[in-house]
Amino acid sequence: MAGKKTSPFATLVGTPAAAAVPVEPVEAVPQVLQHRPSTAQRNRGWENRQDRVTYRGIPPELNDELKALAEELSVPIGDVVRAFLEYGLAAHKRGDLTLKPHLRIGKMTLFPGER
Repeated sequence: MAGKKTSPFATLVGTPAAAAVPVEPVEAVPQVLQHRPSTAQRNRGWENRQDRVTYRGIPPELNDELKALAEELSVPIGDVVRAFLEYGLAAHKRGDLTLKPHLRIGKMTLFPGER
């Protein structure tokens, strides 16, 4: 289909809508500022009832243990996870922690079996 190329803006040229389109970005600022965001209140009930596991691949049981430890220490769960990550990386660098990947069909994993 080697037809002639047409401009997608061809229908706007010479129309009243074309005159409303600002040429300079600075001219668009007042138009953008006229938009008022919605004042509708969102219902966050569903989100509050859901268990939030923010770390990919972490089983819910392990997340519960991390959460319990964080509550016991009165710190955010992210701080607990960071402490374990930093400790684990330091142990790996020292040679105290050896990671041995296992082949699972199509990918490598550190957790053999159904884990």
